[in-house]
Amino acid sequence: MLVAVVAGLLLSFVGAAAVLHADSAGNAAIDYQAGRLCPQSVSAVFDGGGLTAAEAERVVDVVGEQARAAGAGTPLVALYSSVRQNDFDGKHPWSRFGYRDGAMDNVTVLEGGSRDGLWVPQSVARDGGITLGSRGLGGTLPPVTAIYADVADPVSDYWCAERQRIVPNPLAAEGATAAPIWFPDRARFAAYLDREQAGGGAALSVRFPRPVPGTVDDAASVVAVGADLISRVKGTLEAEGVGQTVTGSNYLAKPVEVAGKASSTVWSAVLPLTVISLLVGLAGVAAVTGQWCQRRQAELRLLWARGAGPAALGGRAVLELAAPLLVGAVAGFTLARVALSAYAPSPLLNGGTVGTALLLVAGVFLASLAVVAVVTGVRVHRTLQAPGGRNRARVPRWVPWELLAAVAAYLTWARVRSQPVELAFAQPLPKTAEAAGLAFPLLVVLTVALVAVRLARWGLAAAHRVRWWRVPAAQLAVRRLAAATGSAVGILLVGVLAVGTLTVGVGVADAQDEALRTKSGLFVGAESVAQVPRRVAEAGLPADLAEHATVVGVVKAKQATVLLVDPATFTRGAWLGDRDAGQVAAALAELRPGQALRVGAAPGGSVELPWVGRVRTVAEAASFPLIGSGAGYVVTSVPDPRDVAVWQAWSAEPVQRLTAGLGAAGIDFFSPRGRAGALDGLPFLTVTWTFDFVTALGFVLAVVAAAALVLAVEVRRRQNALAGALATRMGLRRGALVLSHLVELGSLAGVSVLAGSAAGWVCAAVAAPLLDPSPWLRPIASAPDLLGLVGLTAGAAAAVVGLICLSAVRSVTTARVGELIRG
Repeated sequence: MLVAVVAGLLLSFVGAAAVLHADSAGNAAIDYQAGRLCPQSVSAVFDGGGLTAAEAERVVDVVGEQARAAGAGTPLVALYSSVRQNDFDGKHPWSRFGYRDGAMDNVTVLEGGSRDGLWVPQSVARDGGITLGSRGLGGTLPPVTAIYADVADPVSDYWCAERQRIVPNPLAAEGATAAPIWFPDRARFAAYLDREQAGGGAALSVRFPRPVPGTVDDAASVVAVGADLISRVKGTLEAEGVGQTVTGSNYLAKPVEVAGKASSTVWSAVLPLTVISLLVGLAGVAAVTGQWCQRRQAELRLLWARGAGPAALGGRAVLELAAPLLVGAVAGFTLARVALSAYAPSPLLNGGTVGTALLLVAGVFLASLAVVAVVTGVRVHRTLQAPGGRNRARVPRWVPWELLAAVAAYLTWARVRSQPVELAFAQPLPKTAEAAGLAFPLLVVLTVALVAVRLARWGLAAAHRVRWWRVPAAQLAVRRLAAATGSAVGILLVGVLAVGTLTVGVGVADAQDEALRTKSGLFVGAESVAQVPRRVAEAGLPADLAEHATVVGVVKAKQATVLLVDPATFTRGAWLGDRDAGQVAAALAELRPGQALRVGAAPGGSVELPWVGRVRTVAEAASFPLIGSGAGYVVTSVPDPRDVAVWQAWSAEPVQRLTAGLGAAGIDFFSPRGRAGALDGLPFLTVTWTFDFVTALGFVLAVVAAAALVLAVEVRRRQNALAGALATRMGLRRGALVLSHLVELGSLAGVSVLAGSAAGWVCAAVAAPLLDPSPWLRPIASAPDLLGLVGLTAGAAAAVVGLICLSAVRSVTTARVGELIRG
C-alpha cells in the first residue's frame, strides 16, 4: 500500500508541477520584463511637446476624464519649459521651469522649504547666484523659497519616467540640459507660459503610477485598460482638434506578448518529458498492481472459481488500491503547490491554473485506476482463463523505438541549427528559444536510454549461456537478472532517463546562467560603468574609489573600438570573467607607447588609429571587456589625452556604490549603468527555467527508479529468499551472497549512472552553445564542470543499492525454508 501511495504521489506531482511550472514561467517572464520598465511606465503613458498653456490644460483634463471612465486611476502630470537663459537678478543661468505632481515631496531640500514659491536646484542656484527670496524674470516670478539637491543617477521610481528631463548631463554642451526649477502649482506654471510664451511651448508628461503586475493575467488587464484609455483620449483630442503632438504608448503590451510565448515555449519543451514521466509512473502503478495480484493470488483464484470474471476482479483491485492511490494523488498535488517556489521561477500563478492542474491530476488518477483494472483483468485472463498468447505482448519490443527517438533528436537539432538570425537596426536580436530546440537534449537522453535497454535485453536473453560458477556471486546475479528481465530493463530505462535528465538539466541551466553573466560583463566592461570628465583621467580617482575602479578612455571608430587603459588599475575595475588578473595586468604592462593589443578580427601589424596615431600590434586577445569579440585595440598611452572624447569609470562594485563614490568625491558623472541590466536576459532565462524543471523531473525519475528497484526486490522476495537460503545450506558463503546482490543491483545502478551521466554531459556540451540566444556575443555558452554532480549521483546510487542489498540479504538470513516451501 505504501508503494501505491508513492506511485500516486509521483504521478500527480509530475502532472501538476508541469502545469504550475509553465504558468509560473510566464509570470516570471512578465516580472522580469516589467522590472526592466520604469514603474510609472507600466500603464499607459502620454507625452507631448510644443503645447500652449491652454492646450496642455485641456489635454490634462481629457486624460483625467477618460482615465476615470476607463478605470485607469489618477494621472500624474508633469509640464516643462525648454532650456534657456532665464534672468535672476541680472544673472542668466541656463535653466528650465517645470511642474510635476508631488515633485516637492521627492527632492532633498538644502535651504528653506516653504511650498508657496519656486524651488531651485543647487546647480542652477550656484551658477546664477540665486538665494532664498530671489525673484526671476524681473520680479514676475514667485520668490525662491527652497534650494534642493539636484536629482542624480540612479534615480528613484518616482523620477525614472522623467530622468531625461530632470537629470542634467554635466558633460554635455552648455545649454543642452538643465535641472528644472519647480513651480508650486500648475496654475502658476500655466500663467508663466501664457506670459512668457516660452520657447516653443511646454512639454507634457502624463503617467499612471501603479504596482508592477505579478502575473500575465494582471499584466494583460493593465494593457487592455491602457489600450482603451489611449483609444478614448486619441478620439477625444482628434475630435476637438487639440494636442496634435500628444502620443500615447503602452509599453507593457510587448512584455505581455513575450511572457505568453515564454510560458507556451516552456510548456511545449517540458511536455514530452512530462508525458514520458507519466508513462513511467503508470508503469509503476502496473507493477504495484502485479505485486497486489501476486499477494492476492489465492483470493483471486477463489473468486474466479466462483464465477467472477476479469472485469469483476479488476474492479476488486480498484476498490482496494483506489484509496492509497487517491491519498498519493492528493499528497502529490499538495506538494506541487506548496513547493512551487522550490522548483518554479515564480511563486505567483494566474487564475484558473490551480484548477487546470487539479483537473490533470484527476485525469491521471482515473488513468491509474484504469491501469489497475486492466492489468488485473489481463493477468487473471492469462493465468486463469487462457494461459498462453504472450507473443502479442512482445510486439512493442520489436518496434525500433530508439531509432524513432534518434530521428526526432536529429530533426530538432537540424531545426535549431537552421534558425535564422533576426536583425533590428542592423544588430542581431537574441534568438527566442523554441520548444524543438529545448527538447533536443531530452530526446538524445531518451535515445541513449532506449539503446541501453535494447542492449540489456539482448544480453539478458543470452544470459543462459553464461557459465561463471567459478565466480558464484556473478553467476547468481546474472541468473536473477535474467529471471526478471522485464523489471531489470524497466529499472534501467528509468535510471538512465533519471540520471541523464538530471545531468543535462543542471548542465544546460548552469551554462545559460554563466553565459548571461559573462556576456553582460564583457558587454558593459565592468560590474558598473559611468561616464566622467577628462580631468578625472588626468588627476586620477580618489583612493577609496581606486580600490575597486579604474578610468578607461574610449575611442569609437568605424571599424574598431580603441580603449586607453591604465595597466596599474585596470584589473581592479574591469570585468575579467575567468581570466587571471595577474596575467592581464602583466600583458598590459608590457605595452609601450606606439604598441597595441589587437582584439578579435582587427587587422594586425602597423595600423593607423583615429585620435591615437600609428601603432604596432604586439599581442592579441580573442575578446576584451567592452570590445567583446569584435574588432578593437587596447593601448596604454596616446599622444594627447584631450583627443579622447569619452572617459568612463569602470568599477567592480554595483552601480549604486560607484555613483555614491563619485558623488561624494564631487566628480560629475553621467549615464551610469550596471552589468545586470545590460542585456535582455529573458531568452537565457527561458532556457534556464525549462531545464530547471527538467532537473526537477530528473530528481523525480531518480526517486521512481529507486522505488522500482525496491519494488522489484519486494516482488521476488519470497523466491530470492528461498533460493538464497537453499544456496547457503549448500555451502554458499555469506560474503558471496552479499556480493551477488551487490553485483545484481549495482550493475543496474552502475549502468544507469554511467550511461545517463555520459549522455547528459555530452548533451549539455552540445546543447549549451546550440541554445545560446546570443552566439555572436562571446564567449559562447559551454557546459560547466559536472564532475561533482556525477560524483554525487554515483554516491547516492551506491547508498540506495547498499540499503536495498542489506534488506535482501537480511530476508535470506532470516528465512525459514520450511515455511517458504509450504507457502
